[in-house]
Amino acid sequence: MLLTGLLMGIVFVSPCVLVYFFVIKGFDRYEPEPWWLLIAMFLWGAFAATTGAIVASLVSQGAVSVATGASPDDPMLGAASATFIAPLTEETAKVLGLLLLWGASGLWLRELDGPLDGVIYGGVVGLGFTLTEDILYVGTAMVEGGAQGFATLFVIRTVLAGLGHASFTAIAGLGIGVAAEARHPATKVFAPIAGWVGAMALHGIHNSLVTFWAAGGLGFLIKLLLFWFIDFLYFFMMLALVVRDRKIVLEGLRDEVGRLIHPFELERTTSVLMFVPFWNYFSLLGSPGGYRGARRKQLSMVDLAFLKRRMRRGETGLGPAEQKVRWRVMEANAAGVTVGRPA
Repeated sequence: MLLTGLLMGIVFVSPCVLVYFFVIKGFDRYEPEPWWLLIAMFLWGAFAATTGAIVASLVSQGAVSVATGASPDDPMLGAASATFIAPLTEETAKVLGLLLLWGASGLWLRELDGPLDGVIYGGVVGLGFTLTEDILYVGTAMVEGGAQGFATLFVIRTVLAGLGHASFTAIAGLGIGVAAEARHPATKVFAPIAGWVGAMALHGIHNSLVTFWAAGGLGFLIKLLLFWFIDFLYFFMMLALVVRDRKIVLEGLRDEVGRLIHPFELERTTSVLMFVPFWNYFSLLGSPGGYRGARRKQLSMVDLAFLKRRMRRGETGLGPAEQKVRWRVMEANAAGVTVGRPA
């Protein structure tokens, strides 16, 4: 029965998580993260973080049980574990992946550049964790409550509250993204700690409501409203950071108009319509040079804007990278490639 429940969990949970993944990826507008790295972070959440959290939780529960003399089956021990131990162990296991990414990015990868990147990667790590955890939970519910138990828990956990882990770990990702962009040493130290603590706090609030509030009626409604409010704040945070990236691109490319790029290319790239799903794709289809050429040029323009910002903030050694990006744009210009067509 457990195997059947787990297989059904894979079949039902995976498509929902995939939808959430593409929703989060959709906010990655101007400086999109590579697919391979997003998948790697997702797999960290699904396997490394989940395994580490399970082991750490079992060890912690055992230590608390021995220290307090409480039975492992004591409901109060279970409630304390869900409210305090689980947020600590689970968020720590997820954050370790983000810290590894930050370290690799600082050394050679150069893919964690600011707050939006951190929020995107944090959300993806959380989704990986959601995939594995929800499959295990609904599989167990199948054993204990049959098809009805499976369906009930699937709807509650994955459909109605499936973005919980993504929103928790996004707070930690925000802290690491702020630190990656910061120049002040204190910010580099305290921003990740603040993000980690914030992630644990949200996770603890979530788990305490699930543990101590009644499962039905008004209590259940209040829980859902709070969960959705947290999800709303997550989406609002991503949107605000996308707007911030748009401003960076606009400021970085404004003085390139007439020299390196056409005015309509800047207007097209920084249009508020960029926030609309698939608008950029369809708007570039008719570009001279085709979609691929136009998109490569657009991404090079965005890279140039972010490089110029980093140079203005005092980073050194970026001259060769800037010249390489400029050369790519000039090559596209020489080939007649434009980002869209003039109105």
